[in-house]
Amino acid sequence: MTLDEHLDKFAQGDDTAFDGFYEATRKGVYHIALGILGERALAEDVMQTSYMKILAYAGKYKKGTNAPAWIARIVKNEALNVKKRRAYEHSVDEQEEHALFGEARPQDFGELTDLARRTLSEGEFTVLMLCAADGYKRREVSSMLQIPLSTVTWRYHRAIEKMRKALKGGAE
Repeated sequence: MTLDEHLDKFAQGDDTAFDGFYEATRKGVYHIALGILGERALAEDVMQTSYMKILAYAGKYKKGTNAPAWIARIVKNEALNVKKRRAYEHSVDEQEEHALFGEARPQDFGELTDLARRTLSEGEFTVLMLCAADGYKRREVSSMLQIPLSTVTWRYHRAIEKMRKALKGGAE
């Protein structure tokens, strides 16, 4: 079933299509949110609210007009709203400030993803995760993020180069 068909079912009030829709979109949705916010817990929260909005607004989606881009725009807007609200808050990273929290917890995410999040710009991270981790083609990423294919290619190659340097110990 295509994303258009899933969205059409949602618009008709049929929530049974959600499992397939979620499986088809969850990695991309997560990595877009994570790329903007840089925190896993926030990205997961944005995923939840984004899926609620997708379900609520499925009737407004125009079939055949690029469902991945429509979904990505909802996620991006939600993540940017969270980022703007959080700009006024001061948070403490318990891994960096472990003296305040006692023993540091083991990381529940991969070292490479963490390194990429620290090393790459938001755009580079998002493109790298969508292409390398989620398996999207650059043309699909271009369509999802609504940026030129040349920009996706440039960000991807730049991200790969930065990661190589970071892994060799010479991060920018």
